Amino acid sequence: MVVILSLVPALRAQDDLAGEISCHRSGSEDSRNRPYTKKLLDGYEISLGPARNGTVDGNGCTAAIYDGSGRVVFRTTGFSVIFDENHTGLDVDGDGKADVVFITDTGGGNHCCWAYNVVSLFPKPHRLFDLPYPVRFAKDVAGKILIWENFPGPYGLTTSASVPVAERVFRVSQGRLVDNTPEFCPQILSQRRVNYQEPISEKTGNLPSGSEPGDDVISALLSVALQHAVCRQFDKALHYLNLWPEETGNPATSRKKVMAAFAESIKQDYPDFAARLLSISGGATASRSARGIEWLKDLSASDTFLAAKLTPVEEKQIIDQVESTSFDAPDSWDKELRVGRVSLGDSDGLLVRGTKLLCGGTGNCETWVFRRSQGKWLNMFDQESPIVSKFAFEGNSGQGVKDFLVSANSSAAKESRTLFKFDGKVYRQSECYEVLIDQAGAEKIERVPCK
Repeated sequence: MVVILSLVPALRAQDDLAGEISCHRSGSEDSRNRPYTKKLLDGYEISLGPARNGTVDGNGCTAAIYDGSGRVVFRTTGFSVIFDENHTGLDVDGDGKADVVFITDTGGGNHCCWAYNVVSLFPKPHRLFDLPYPVRFAKDVAGKILIWENFPGPYGLTTSASVPVAERVFRVSQGRLVDNTPEFCPQILSQRRVNYQEPISEKTGNLPSGSEPGDDVISALLSVALQHAVCRQFDKALHYLNLWPEETGNPATSRKKVMAAFAESIKQDYPDFAARLLSISGGATASRSARGIEWLKDLSASDTFLAAKLTPVEEKQIIDQVESTSFDAPDSWDKELRVGRVSLGDSDGLLVRGTKLLCGGTGNCETWVFRRSQGKWLNMFDQESPIVSKFAFEGNSGQGVKDFLVSANSSAAKESRTLFKFDGKVYRQSECYEVLIDQAGAEKIERVPCK
């Protein structure tokens, strides 16, 4: 067993997703999907493998860090989970201590949603942040960690292999990511001018008019515009966007439409420049305004089976159904679960939440709703229950049972929300949303297909 600090991590990992200590669910059981354990520093240990009752099309893999007493101090759960040995051992947050890194797929195997989960063990174990895959870890001249991220531009104007992209560089200060991209812009832009000087020729003053540019020109032009935007050189970014032909013969790819698409791709991170582009293009944000949601207060340590006045027989009914659908099994269900009575409309209900083992690294916990029917408590989810951070009951499905709205943290600035409606027997997904939250706490909500 290897102690963390003896690891020599590769700052430029060849393929972090090829880690040996991993669990993958790809439609069938992978031969690597066996339980792993590994000793870490100061008595900590990781455990990684298939989740209990996990499925190939859900959160089938889980990883946890245990302290010396066997208590779970961190957990991440997803379609696939990898222990990142290439970067575990780096002092990411600059506190002089080695950190731990997992890579989790929360996108159901759709190749969209891998993230590095960076965990500090000091002064006590806590998640530092999640980073989108792929990023590049490097060191500056002082030996401090730099995190290089590819920031994508608008989709749909090129093939998927040629999506415009810019580079951003972050440092870590007081446990938080700080965008230091402008410091590195001279070298980034210098290299980009070399790479893109042929497809972006300003000698003619404009790109050919009347026809759409080719993939290489589109990608080069929008990548340079995007790089100037993330470097806060907004006038220069606009200069390159104005090189796009005013008309291309296709109304969907006119200059105004491209500017609007570009604005949509950056509006969360650079809202002022996005608004400027939308005013020029005559576009408007397509996001919905946040509607008033009365999120329920989370259950507390005092919300127990006993406090809910449930009989031993009722408690067993509930635990048996939770045990058959949960992604892991604690030593004590009574200690793991919190229980609170709720009104579902025409019938009584129970809200049941995991607290430690059944929670992920981003603060989301497995959550059940039970309905009282014919003298029994019935689980309202016929498959795996949602893993969420917030919840609310609102409206109804026309059958006397309120709709169930949940929200799951993806990162500090992003949430996924799902509205469940009662179909007469169980809750089914009805509507799904992606929510982006700016630094002022304002929400931008966009409806997306349910997975």
